[in-house]
Amino acid sequence: MKTLLSHCFLIFGINGILSQSLCSDLKTLNDFTSLEFTSYGTANNLIAVTEYEVSSAFATQNGNRIILKAVLPEDDSISNTKQTYYEVECNSSVLRVSHKNVIPAFVFEEYSNMEVDASNSSISIPVNPEMGQKLEDISFSIEILVAPITHKVRYFLTDRSIKSQERINTPAGTFECFVIEANSKMKPKNKNTGTVKQWFAPQIGLIKQVDFDASGKVTSVNLLTALNSGNQQTKIAIEGE
Repeated sequence: MKTLLSHCFLIFGINGILSQSLCSDLKTLNDFTSLEFTSYGTANNLIAVTEYEVSSAFATQNGNRIILKAVLPEDDSISNTKQTYYEVECNSSVLRVSHKNVIPAFVFEEYSNMEVDASNSSISIPVNPEMGQKLEDISFSIEILVAPITHKVRYFLTDRSIKSQERINTPAGTFECFVIEANSKMKPKNKNTGTVKQWFAPQIGLIKQVDFDASGKVTSVNLLTALNSGNQQTKIAIEGE
């Protein structure tokens, strides 16, 4: 798969939703942990299926840090991506991800034959979320290389807030999640104005993301489709998602 999407998945040992810190523990992260994420485009078409393995997990001065590595096929030249690793850091107040984990899948679908660099992205999520809590606006810088020219696009998420708690079923299992919603905008392409809905589970992290255009039509879906904690793997093919 030429287009490689990177998404944040965290395995934290936490009991209960919204009751303890998202960064309270790293005991379940180990060298055998693997995750699979599947992305769909504007026509519900498959864009990418990417597997990740935990490369390392360690304590920092202010919290914890993990590094995940994309597992690439031997024949994949990764000609249009620069990101095979990404990092997640936790401290007493926020979980911070430095990578392109929340860039909508339709961006990579649109530029599938070009090199896309979204590594200069960062998102913060409160480790002790509260219902109705307002979150800071964020933006991401995306560079698209059409040799020899590099085009820059910015993706904005505004009016972010924690909206609800939901239980969702996925091929990787059933998860109790809290839901973050936001308005989205891409410049200079203002036609991509819309909204985004994200499901986060305390024990996993990002489970699902759905992007909508201004009329409410789904433009892309990112979904956790397999989880292997080192003992037992769940991997189910999706049909018609």
